[in-house]
Amino acid sequence: MPAWLDRQAAVAGRLLVVGLAGAAVIWLALQVRFISMAVVLGFAEVSLLWPAVKWLRARRVPQALAAIMCVVGFLAVFVGLLVFVVSEVVRNSPRLADAITGAFDDILSWIRSGPFGIDTAAVEDVLNELQSSVGDYVGSIGSGVATGLSVVGNVLTVLLIATFFAIFALSSGDRLWAQFVSTLSADRRRPATVAFQASMRATGSWFYASTLTGLVDGLLIGIGLSLLSVPLAVPIGALTFVLAYIPLVGATIAGVVAVLVALFTGGWTTALWTLLLVLAVQQLEGNVLSPLLLSRALSFHPLIMLVLTTTAASAFGLVGLFLAVPVTGAIVAAVIAYRRALAEVPIGTAVPTEP
Repeated sequence: MPAWLDRQAAVAGRLLVVGLAGAAVIWLALQVRFISMAVVLGFAEVSLLWPAVKWLRARRVPQALAAIMCVVGFLAVFVGLLVFVVSEVVRNSPRLADAITGAFDDILSWIRSGPFGIDTAAVEDVLNELQSSVGDYVGSIGSGVATGLSVVGNVLTVLLIATFFAIFALSSGDRLWAQFVSTLSADRRRPATVAFQASMRATGSWFYASTLTGLVDGLLIGIGLSLLSVPLAVPIGALTFVLAYIPLVGATIAGVVAVLVALFTGGWTTALWTLLLVLAVQQLEGNVLSPLLLSRALSFHPLIMLVLTTTAASAFGLVGLFLAVPVTGAIVAAVIAYRRALAEVPIGTAVPTEP
């Protein structure tokens, strides 16, 4: 057997084993989907609240009390913000649907008028089909909202499990981690702890950055639309905030909705000003906010983000769409930190007592 073929076969065999292991993990996560989502959400809460818990514990607040205070405070803010955003979007969803449909009607009517001298029967058939499809899709928004409301019980179950996970992890996670690393060999204990710390930092930084970016974008879009006298400015700003958690795609969808509503309610001039507003906000986000806030979080190429979000959405639904990038970022950060620390750690390193 040629030497090069032997080497390539060895690489292919290792890739096959790694791929099968990854497929098995994904299959297992799909079998316990609710538990998997709850654990991921709980880990996200822990990564966000761990600095606050450490700050309280440094001021002699009991461990369990510090964890409960942080989790309850976070839930109060999160639930209040979520109720406001969802109520605004749901309450105004019929008006948003009508505005989007009306904007498409205006665009199709403008195309039918033949601005470029194109007015054939084939083009007319295509436009009619497109108009019918858009109307059917937008008209299904109401039923989609109703279907989404029917799974509120499952969502609450996931949030409840994630909340208890976060409380127990924040109150005794350091002792649990010390017990875990004590089972590892001495030269693997510090790299494992460094990897865990890196994944916590990456996840926390991503959620902090996404939340602040969404708030700034939503406020700027809402204020700008109000100044342009575009109706539905508040629900569009709320929608912009929610979609900020979906990388690459969320900002584009929110911008398209804002432009279409402005087109239907204010005409082409208002739509043009709205487009300029959206582009200015996205430039501010891309050139100022994201580099500043995401400096501690891992960033991926847009193509990788697109593949991650679409794959996770098809496997785990809406939750996968939101959590694909931070989960992958946490895994990548942990692997990189582990390999770096493994090359630096001497044998016999003491066990850290706190992750």
